[in-house]
Amino acid sequence: YKQGQYSPRKRESTPRVNPQLAVELVYAEVKRIEGYTKRIEEATARKLQVDRAGLESAENSLKNVLSEFKQERYRMRDGGYIDKRVALWCILVTVFSLLFACFACWRWVETANERDVYRTYYEQNQPQRIK
Repeated sequence: YKQGQYSPRKRESTPRVNPQLAVELVYAEVKRIEGYTKRIEEATARKLQVDRAGLESAENSLKNVLSEFKQERYRMRDGGYIDKRVALWCILVTVFSLLFACFACWRWVETANERDVYRTYYEQNQPQRIK
């Protein structure tokens, strides 16, 4: 070769490796990967169980709401959509209100009649106004 020209040193093309150490390293890496895989599988299974429980509860609540709507629809179709207890209380309150109004009117008329009866006595006993 010419003067000043670069010439790399001669090396062996493959590095020296301890085969037992290489096997132990690969084995340790496989164990680590298996641990990660197991943790991922367990987390996925837990998530599926949680999601399944949540979906089941949501499904049950929707079924309950739909069944209540169906019952309400049947009640409205049959004409029984008014609660009988509420209707009874409304009727009773109305009757008592009417009775009270009649009693108040009767007392008002009685008072007016008594005033008319005693008006003559009242007017007679009034002192004469001084003019």
